[in-house]
Amino acid sequence: MNNLKIVIFILLALYMSGCAGSQRMYYWGDYSNTLYQLKKHPSEQSLLNHQQAMEMILSESEKNNLRVPPGVYAELGYIYFRQNKKDLAIQNYHREKALYPESALLMDRLENAAKRAEEPKSPADSAGKAQMD
Repeated sequence: MNNLKIVIFILLALYMSGCAGSQRMYYWGDYSNTLYQLKKHPSEQSLLNHQQAMEMILSESEKNNLRVPPGVYAELGYIYFRQNKKDLAIQNYHREKALYPESALLMDRLENAAKRAEEPKSPADSAGKAQMD
């Protein structure tokens, strides 16, 4: 009888500990919905909505002292890159790399691409391209 009480107590304790403290690690906001809308109905408005959702994720994560979800800085940086906001793109790539070091190789490549896109084309590049055509 004593063993049965111990087993029941242990099972009850395990059950209760599984339900206790569902503290969230990340704040995802409306990310899934806006990404779905962007993929289903690509437009400037759906891109803007997705961008705003990611910016909200950043502000809410900071406000609630939560870690920014993986890839958010990188994706937002890519959106900035496509909007020709190269400095903002590079800042976001740096933040992603600092928060998630395993992304360093990709972030470095994206940063280099953004820097190359900023460089003015030299006349030699244009001449070389004309010869190839």
